[in-house]
Amino acid sequence: MKRLLRGVLFVIVSILLVWILKQAFPKNTGALNFFLIFLLLDAFLWVMTWREIRSMKPVWKYLLGALFWLPLTLVIMGVFYGFFSTFYYWPRFVKTYLMSFVFIAYATRILPIITLFVTLLYQGVLLILTSLSARFGSWNRRPRKLFLTGWLLGLILFLIMLAGMVFWEHHFKVRTTVVELEELPRSFDGLRIVQISDLHLGSWNQTTKLEELVDLINGLNPDLLFFTGDICNYSTTEVWPFQEILRNIKTNYGIYAILGNHDYGDYMTWASKEAKNQNMLNLYRFYNELGWKLLRNEHEVLVLNGDSLAIIGVENWGAIGRFQRLADLPEALAGTETISAKLLLSHDPTHWDSIVSKLYPDINLTFSGHTHGGQVGIETSDWQWSFVKYIYPEWAGLYKKVTGASTTQYLYVNRGAGTIGYAGRVGIWAEVTLIILRYRVGACPDRTDGSDGGDVEVGGF
Repeated sequence: MKRLLRGVLFVIVSILLVWILKQAFPKNTGALNFFLIFLLLDAFLWVMTWREIRSMKPVWKYLLGALFWLPLTLVIMGVFYGFFSTFYYWPRFVKTYLMSFVFIAYATRILPIITLFVTLLYQGVLLILTSLSARFGSWNRRPRKLFLTGWLLGLILFLIMLAGMVFWEHHFKVRTTVVELEELPRSFDGLRIVQISDLHLGSWNQTTKLEELVDLINGLNPDLLFFTGDICNYSTTEVWPFQEILRNIKTNYGIYAILGNHDYGDYMTWASKEAKNQNMLNLYRFYNELGWKLLRNEHEVLVLNGDSLAIIGVENWGAIGRFQRLADLPEALAGTETISAKLLLSHDPTHWDSIVSKLYPDINLTFSGHTHGGQVGIETSDWQWSFVKYIYPEWAGLYKKVTGASTTQYLYVNRGAGTIGYAGRVGIWAEVTLIILRYRVGACPDRTDGSDGGDVEVGGF
């Protein structure tokens, strides 16, 4: 009866905890539903784990128990502290790394949970076989080593992701790609475009790393810089401390930016509609003072030696329902009808896949970000993998489609320079992209799977 009451109490507390979190983070309802399921699985995992550690010496038994429940304890403490100080105004360091620790603590428990269910499946099969024939022995046998192996693998993954926070959060990699456009005027042959994306300045705790990024960009001697959205996490207040550093970026012809899904303030609970509107006005002022041209469903024309190139920027549009759908391409393209070469900045790559490549064949090359490349994965010269590929068909690198009349359209998805949720990276490094435009088609290798050209790595250890 005591076990049943403890179980019921845990379920009630878990539901209440997640309900409170949903009030604070309304945009993350889907993720919090998943977190509730995971809490219930976690309780079941603890019951099975306790069987293994209860015979240990008290010091080890209670130490392991405290470590097991530490992530949930931190979440509960954070919820109670949130009643006195809203999460968005917590110290930047605490907010960033507390979330990251809780995230990796629960993410890495997937492995012991999987082995737990494999263990239970094994016991179930053994029970059935035992009931059919006595030669299979007692069904109570438990593959203890398999369950403990799951915990060992989970611990190894936890340490790797912890290292991703300590050593690789701002491990920058320059990726160089040549894109040949048949419609490109000769005056723009060799144009050097540097793309960065998803800075998420609310997660940066080291200004020296941002200075390193600026020096890296300037060392590439860019003609243009494209920033493809998500400069914020929650609100514009996060970005002001970094304005002077970003002002040091130098280009030959200008810096262009667009908004990402985080830039609209939709992930924060505002006191009023007016407060949210003021947040957006502050962001527009930030870009204006910075000297970056923010494109909001509009375009600018770059003219060199009488030749023209259209730079088009749209507001965020995402195929996944919880993201904004504010892009207005007809409005942004109005006036570019006679310009043969068109470059589009659109934060979410699903916009290219769903709309641009199907309805706007005259847009030659689209620059996107948003996916962060998943932040955790494996990339070699011949192969790349991240869990995010199961959500986004185009998730990292260069892609192309051949549409009607043999028109070729390209998309480049930047892996992001910052982090969100998990303040670290493993295998998928923070990216600075250098794209060199060429006016002829044919010399560039046919890359359609997200692969890139030459790479240079900076940072790490």
